[in-house]
Amino acid sequence: MKCHQCHTAANRLRSRSQSSSMKVQKRRFSSSAPSHQTNTAHHHQHQRRDLIDSLNAFLLKPRSLPLPRYLSPRHYSFTYSEIFGHSSFILVAASYATDDFLHLRVMAVMGASSMVFFSYFHPHGRVLWLPLKWNALFIAINSYRILTVMWDRYKAEHFIQEELQKFREEHLYVVDPVDWYKLMSIGTIEEFTEGDLIMQQGRANPYIRVVLEGELEVRRDGVLTYVVEEGNFISEAGLHAGLMLGGTIESCASIVVGKRFQREDKDETKKSDEMSSSSSASATTTTSHSPSKKQRVRCIRWNRDELLELLQSDKALRNAMKAALSWDIVRKLKMQRHMLVEGRVHDAQAWTQKREDQGISRYAAILQNMLRHPENVEDMSGELTKYRIIHHIEDEDHAKALARAGWTESEFKAGYKKRVEDDDDFDDDNEFEKKRWMSVKRYTSKIIRFVKT
Repeated sequence: MKCHQCHTAANRLRSRSQSSSMKVQKRRFSSSAPSHQTNTAHHHQHQRRDLIDSLNAFLLKPRSLPLPRYLSPRHYSFTYSEIFGHSSFILVAASYATDDFLHLRVMAVMGASSMVFFSYFHPHGRVLWLPLKWNALFIAINSYRILTVMWDRYKAEHFIQEELQKFREEHLYVVDPVDWYKLMSIGTIEEFTEGDLIMQQGRANPYIRVVLEGELEVRRDGVLTYVVEEGNFISEAGLHAGLMLGGTIESCASIVVGKRFQREDKDETKKSDEMSSSSSASATTTTSHSPSKKQRVRCIRWNRDELLELLQSDKALRNAMKAALSWDIVRKLKMQRHMLVEGRVHDAQAWTQKREDQGISRYAAILQNMLRHPENVEDMSGELTKYRIIHHIEDEDHAKALARAGWTESEFKAGYKKRVEDDDDFDDDNEFEKKRWMSVKRYTSKIIRFVKT
């Protein structure tokens, strides 16, 4: 009995010793793993510290500038850290002299990076954390802008059809390729065939177009007044003078796709004159319509509100569009002379009268659009005066256009339309309140326009 109890106790002691030894081994294994990881971390930290110390020693080591004694007997010393500091200010100063946006940002990043090195490896031996952090922020901001510009230029080069790129180079070269991509991103390409009506006289038109291919006829009361060719704008309504008119503009003429007009070369006309001496009719006629092939016209169409929103948000694009539209007016004036030479005008007097009526009607449509928001009339008075000078709108024409819109000259200058009361008595207090309310709306619109720009 005693032997059995002793044997059982021995077995218990043996199992306890085995379990304790296993626990000790587990503890040793678990403690050895963190110690290995700690040693690895210390090793990497030691390597980083050695690298920083070596850079510190290299950048802060005094060096002499080898100058000949005939230039200066004095010995000049410098460090590479000081060179980084000087180059930072030189690059920032040079960035102010460049006109290219991308070059400016790249030079700003290089200057800020040099300042980061100078701030960390400062000659006094202390890290200047305040300028280092600010320059790191500037590097991040400018790097983001650089990537944005590069991405926009990539899209302008690869995401636009080759035909549209050539069209910009030939007719709208003042518009930057990136801005042209922005315009095409909100534009729509339309296609018309011979006989299609694009705009009808007297109808409200919310679009601005430019002819991409073909030729259009502009008719006032059925009389041909203008011919619009490739690269010409339609319904710009004073945008060239700076009038940013949203909404719809009443069309002052009808625009249709006429028959293809074929212009013969002068050499061919001369040969035909020499071959047939009796064909005087054919000798005097140098142009004709080609009935064989119908004309196809394509246009780029923009919604007026969307286009104006884009132009108001981008000043460079707005100036480029104004320059392009100004040149477009010159091209249209030259086209009128070609119409006379080509014999497309049968009655010059009637043609001149219709063109004048069309110009006054266009100006009246512009005034009607402006008078929908009378609080903005004063803000656009300078642009309206510029438009009147460009298109020779006299005071008499201005008064007729106001009368057509139901306004008088005094109401236009006051900025609001008077209401006739039943008893024909005008309350001075109401007039004062109206003027004050109009001034509040006017200045509020100015603040909103300033915030948008």
